[in-house]
Amino acid sequence: MTCKALTILLLLFVAGCGRNPPEALPPEPPPEPVPPPPAIEMRDATPLDVARAVNHAMADTVENVLPAVVVIRTESTRYFVDWYGRLLREAQRPVGQGSGVIIDPEGYVLTNFHVLHGGQRIEVILEDGTAYPATLVGKNEPTDIAVLRIESEEERTFPTIEAGDSDKIRVGEMVMAIGSPFSLSSTVTQGVISHKGRSESFLPIVDFIQTSAAINPGNSGGPLIDIEGRLIGINTLIRTAGGMNQGNIGIGFAVPSNTAMRAAELIIGGTEGIEFSWLGVVMQDTREGVLLTRIVKNSPADEAGLEAGDLVRRVNRKSIRSGQELSSIVRLGRPGDILTLEIIRNNRSMTVPVTTSLMPQTEIQFR
Repeated sequence: MTCKALTILLLLFVAGCGRNPPEALPPEPPPEPVPPPPAIEMRDATPLDVARAVNHAMADTVENVLPAVVVIRTESTRYFVDWYGRLLREAQRPVGQGSGVIIDPEGYVLTNFHVLHGGQRIEVILEDGTAYPATLVGKNEPTDIAVLRIESEEERTFPTIEAGDSDKIRVGEMVMAIGSPFSLSSTVTQGVISHKGRSESFLPIVDFIQTSAAINPGNSGGPLIDIEGRLIGINTLIRTAGGMNQGNIGIGFAVPSNTAMRAAELIIGGTEGIEFSWLGVVMQDTREGVLLTRIVKNSPADEAGLEAGDLVRRVNRKSIRSGQELSSIVRLGRPGDILTLEIIRNNRSMTVPVTTSLMPQTEIQFR
């Protein structure tokens, strides 16, 4: 066969293929899904299996909470007079940085009031780096709690954190602190609840949660969360070694979430958050109940006839084991609530109704 004939045959073959394309191959079936690994029975789990499960659970918790944690930066403008008597304005300069957490999809942010001290302009930075201006909705200085509102031109629903019950958290439970220490945003530290009901002269009316989770400058206002990602405290202050050593030594304090959320509720509702109830007593924990050691003159406790030496066993039929529990019941209620205290006085059981009142802002005197 000549080369010319061979070329003609090849052309006819190609043309024929073009007119009669082969049938399309059927699509490949999708791969079968890989079933999840079977659950490990605890009796069969190795220590490494348990550690791995806890590790993944805590990482998942942080991943879910981080979008609701924000960096708060404050700036100030300084005015001064030059040599010619002219009033000049210095460019805005940063005066502070702290942390906060979004508690409402409309952009309400819970933080410490001291984070905002001296700031004239407030900026909130989300976990994705988006920055928004914010305004101060209100403050509650006795608890060092403040609420901001994010100013957004577009309609946006902000990620929020779930509030937990700080009264139910137990000493020894694992917790995590999230914030921006030393300008390092989205920093997570882990520890345990070291104690509950701590009092500090900085905020004498707050029963602090003490934690071993590392808290440093810049963490203030950030959330303390349990292993399920619920807010159980607002990181507020630390104990340091003093002098030049102002860093973390494993003793940090957080405002309990029940107190912080109550203050936020009052602030958002249009008050300055000072409407905390009180009894007017000094207490001491005992194995049998809460011992009243001093009574404030003209306080609700005084008017109800309570006396130093009374032992409180139950409040509204609920057993009381510590002064912190009694304080929480009182402060999380509303002024005017009637509390029924079951007490022991001179080895006799008594029931005393007490009507709480608004905590005074003046100096108190003991009976």
